[in-house]
Amino acid sequence: MRLFLLIIVFSILGSCAVFQPKEFNTEALEEKLVTVNRDSITLKEIIKKNTSEKQFVQVFATYCPVSQDSFEDVIAFQKENPSIDYIFLSVDHSYHDWKRGLENIKVKGEHYYIPKKGKGKLGQFLKLKTIPRFMVLDNEGNIILYKTSNLSERLKSKIK
Repeated sequence: MRLFLLIIVFSILGSCAVFQPKEFNTEALEEKLVTVNRDSITLKEIIKKNTSEKQFVQVFATYCPVSQDSFEDVIAFQKENPSIDYIFLSVDHSYHDWKRGLENIKVKGEHYYIPKKGKGKLGQFLKLKTIPRFMVLDNEGNIILYKTSNLSERLKSKIK
C-alpha cells in the first residue's frame, strides 16, 4: 500500500513540471515591437544586435508602482554588471503613455514598447500575467533564465 501511494505521489509531482523553455518560438521572435523613435523592430532583431555574452531583459510598465520600485535594484545591478546588455520591454497602455513614463526612468539600456501587451504572441509565449518580469538570455538569444519577478540571487547567479 505504501509503495502504491509513493508511486502516486511521484507521478503527480512529476506531472507538475514547470514550463521553462530554452529558446523563443518563431511567432514570439517575429512579433513587432516599437522603438522610442516609433520604428518597428522584431524581438529577433533586438537579440541579434545585442552582442554581449549575456542579455538582461525586464518586462515592465511605466505606470506600475512595483515596476517603478524595481528600477532602483536594476540600477544597482547595472553598476555591478556593466558589461551585459540591458533590454527593457514595456506593456504600457499606449505608446504615448510609455514615452512619457520613460522620462522618469533612469535605467540604462534599450527600451521597446510591446503594442500587443500580453495578448500578442510574445506575451503568450512569456505567459505574461504579472510585471515586473526578468529574464536572462545568452548572446544567441537562448533563454538562460525564463522567469523571475525580482533581482533574486538566482538571477544574479545566471549572469556570472
